[in-house]
Amino acid sequence: VEPSESNYIAPGKKPLSSISPTFVFRPQKDSTDEHHLGRLVLAFGASGGPKIPTATLQVFVHHILEGMPLWESIIAPRVHDQLLFKGHSVTLFDHAQLIQGPTIELSNRTKDALRSRNHQLAPVPNTGTSQAVSVDPETGLITAVSDPRKGGKAFGY
Repeated sequence: VEPSESNYIAPGKKPLSSISPTFVFRPQKDSTDEHHLGRLVLAFGASGGPKIPTATLQVFVHHILEGMPLWESIIAPRVHDQLLFKGHSVTLFDHAQLIQGPTIELSNRTKDALRSRNHQLAPVPNTGTSQAVSVDPETGLITAVSDPRKGGKAFGY
């Protein structure tokens, strides 16, 4: 992202940030407390500057809305649009050759669909990297995943 005067450091200004730590709760069926958030089912976030919001949204959609397992949600190929990338208006897509494992890349079908809508595509090594911890609401099983695009590994006790 090109620097702009509106984002320069100055007294009384807040820095631009795409940080978006995200917590997802599922309401408990038997709860009558309208202020109770419910049970935590997912805590996650991403790194990657302007790519953070799109990486976060795509992990949320895959895991919470589509029911994809957490690992698959994190490693699923992503797309990212921003006003300009290195001076050009393009749609970025994952083309990540992992140190151990396959290449993460958007399907040809999806790339063709984007091109048919006049998107100019550009491959990048990552479109943001995500880390997440999920809690299975039925079993309480905790699963942690760190994005392999950046060599991430999940650790716990």
